[in-house]
Amino acid sequence: MKISRRKFLVSASVVISSASLYSYFETQRILKTKIEAGLGSKIAFIVDTHTHDFGIVEQRVIKMLAEEDPDIILHGGDIIDKFTDSLEPVRQYLSQLDAKEKYVVLGNHDYWCGRADELVAMLKDLGFRVLKNENVETRIGRIFGVDWRDDRNYPNNIKGDIILTHDPNAAKSADGKIILAGHTHGGVVIGGVTILSNSIYTRGLYELGENKILYVSRGLGQMIPLRPTSPLELVILE
Repeated sequence: MKISRRKFLVSASVVISSASLYSYFETQRILKTKIEAGLGSKIAFIVDTHTHDFGIVEQRVIKMLAEEDPDIILHGGDIIDKFTDSLEPVRQYLSQLDAKEKYVVLGNHDYWCGRADELVAMLKDLGFRVLKNENVETRIGRIFGVDWRDDRNYPNNIKGDIILTHDPNAAKSADGKIILAGHTHGGVVIGGVTILSNSIYTRGLYELGENKILYVSRGLGQMIPLRPTSPLELVILE
């Protein structure tokens, strides 16, 4: 059966519009992933918040975290980007993330937007320990925070009980029981097949060897409101 050019264009427009609408809705839907890790404490892992304003998603994350009441909050970076006009909504958001211990690493957009120093000062003021290629002793052992590298080649001295990194590619060099990363926003995965990703690991749980796992979160924000095949994700480890 031959289809006219007009009918083809109309059909294509409907498909593109439906896909775009679905992709937008995924920017509002938050999945909660729970990982049993035998830590003896509860950790909330958030990443890729890309905060531009204090909106519905930010308020829902605060509510979800209050319900979970974590002992430790880990932020994997990309807190802001070039579309973050003011740090005030970021302060309003992060100031309501409550835990006994809070640690953070910076992501590529935190640096690329040119406001990293201002951001770090604010994070410290809000009680976050900013980790730049260093270990810190915590209630669940040593956490090593990996600083972003534009060349995405990481040294082999990354060691800790938990490795906190923005870039999943750092897992190749990391020696830790649990590695937590983001950056990919979950990529584009259809039928279990990765169609698009900016990293060698795209989303979810990877077993990298005996007693070594990597979890790549889909994150909790984006620069533009499109997330095809990838809803937002809050990760809880216990």
